[in-house]
Amino acid sequence: MRNTTFILMIMLLLPLKAMAQPGIDWEDLSDEQQQLLEPFAENWNQLPPERQSNLRNGADRWQGLSPDQRQQAQQRFQDWSQRSPEERNQIRERYERFSDLNPQQQGAIRERFRDFQNMPENRRRALRERFQSRPGPQDRPFFDRPTPDGAPPPPPPPPEGRPPRERR
Repeated sequence: MRNTTFILMIMLLLPLKAMAQPGIDWEDLSDEQQQLLEPFAENWNQLPPERQSNLRNGADRWQGLSPDQRQQAQQRFQDWSQRSPEERNQIRERYERFSDLNPQQQGAIRERFRDFQNMPENRRRALRERFQSRPGPQDRPFFDRPTPDGAPPPPPPPPEGRPPRERR
C-alpha cells in the first residue's frame, strides 16, 4: 500500500515539474546576448527562469535598436539611476495609477501632454509656475482637471479594491 501511495504521489507531481518553466542555459545564448548580459554571467544559473527569459528578451530588443535609440535608452537609464528611491517610488506609483485608468482617460492625459509639449516655452514655464504655486497637493492627477474645451473630466479611476500590481 505504501509503495502504491508513493508511486501515485510521484505520478501526480511529475506533471507539475514538467509545467515549470525551464531555465535558459548560458551556452544557449548567442554571442551577442552573452556580451550584453555579461554582468549576469556568474550568477546566471541562480536566476529564476522568468528573470532569465526577461533578460534574454531585453538583450534581443537592445540589439534591434538603432544607435540613436540606444543612446536615448542609456540616457533614460542614467537619469533613472540618479533619482532618489523616493522619486523612483513616486514615479512607479504614478505609472500604476495611470495604468489603472481606462483607455479614454489615458488618451485624454496623453492628449493634454502633447498639447503641453507643443506650447511655446514661455507658456509652458508660466503653467509650471502656476501649477507649483497653487495650494493643495502638488501631484493632483491630470484626470481631475477640467478639459480645455469645457467638456467634463473623464470618470474617476476604478475603486481602491483593485489588487495591487506586482513590482519587478
